[in-house]
Amino acid sequence: MILPISLADLREDRLREHYYPNLVQTHYWSRSWDPDTYVALARAGFISISHRHPELGGVLVAELQSAYAVLDWVDLHISRHVRRRSRPDRIQGDGIELRIVDDCERVIEHLVAYHGPDSWLIPPYRALLRELPATGDPGFALRGTELWATKGMRGTTGERLIAGELGYTIGQTYTSLSGFCTTSDRHWRHYGTLQMVLLAERLRDRGYAFWNLGHPHMPYKQALGARVVPRGRFLARWLAARDLEPTSPLD
Repeated sequence: MILPISLADLREDRLREHYYPNLVQTHYWSRSWDPDTYVALARAGFISISHRHPELGGVLVAELQSAYAVLDWVDLHISRHVRRRSRPDRIQGDGIELRIVDDCERVIEHLVAYHGPDSWLIPPYRALLRELPATGDPGFALRGTELWATKGMRGTTGERLIAGELGYTIGQTYTSLSGFCTTSDRHWRHYGTLQMVLLAERLRDRGYAFWNLGHPHMPYKQALGARVVPRGRFLARWLAARDLEPTSPLD
């Protein structure tokens, strides 16, 4: 059973006494598309997506996972395929650039196109994302990551967005929500992973503590070097890092 949750439930005492110790209950739902509720859930360690309910319509689904995939920079693994694509001559040849953007509209459009109209990125959720930058929480920021090829390939001209993802930073933490990559051309194979590696290096260099990759049991996360961290250990790290400032904010 998925239980309802509201902004009033997210007090520190309620979280520590009721929600955090309950390892049986992981999913909660809300019909509120209020940005402050979304940010409060994120700060508490929930990761929120959305769902089309047959009776209630679109609802927000917040998950407090029993375990998380956490990438520590010392564990970052770069495969042989990605090392080839990150060679200076390859980077310069394709004009590869990693861009962090505050205006996430283009990233959201690519995510919807990549995952299809039946994904969890339903219209009310996308509308909520557009409102998040206006929240009054200075520690929270929605981040779009874009990997561009800025030089023409095989006689083509112009820039091309070849991979990217959507996520958010809170203090010294970064959490990813969803990503996309180019699959129609073999030339860009493994560039989705390259985008993640370059982002991890950017986060490390800017003084972020770790990367919260969400659900732990996905092979590509483990291949990147993420480790499975139980909820209790994760929250201890999360609650400490979310209130600390990085050396240089991701922008």
